[in-house]
Amino acid sequence: MRAIRQVAQNGDLVFFSAIDEGVVLTITEPADMAEQLGRELARLCMPERPAAILAFDCILRRLEAQEKQRTAQISDLLRRYRVVGFSTYGEQFGPIHVNQTMTGIAIYPPGTMLPEKVL
Repeated sequence: MRAIRQVAQNGDLVFFSAIDEGVVLTITEPADMAEQLGRELARLCMPERPAAILAFDCILRRLEAQEKQRTAQISDLLRRYRVVGFSTYGEQFGPIHVNQTMTGIAIYPPGTMLPEKVL
């Protein structure tokens, strides 16, 4: 995922991260970020709650949450699931810088059966 910073007067898209020429642009529709986060955090707690969750949230997600007035709901979810972490300017995925993402590490007690899917 790469967020658009602006649309130039000539119609060019300016992104927050580098995009190689010729990369195919796929437009997506955003899901409700609080609902999606709640589902994924609940999934991490099955069958057992992690001992700790360390998360890295792109600052663009925080700005989106503020714009859509979802900050209180997201903060409540993070508090309820004992998520700690900090905001970033995106993440590096191999050679690609992505943004408007949340990544993290869930740490389980020894011997815990892990959930099928992770954040």
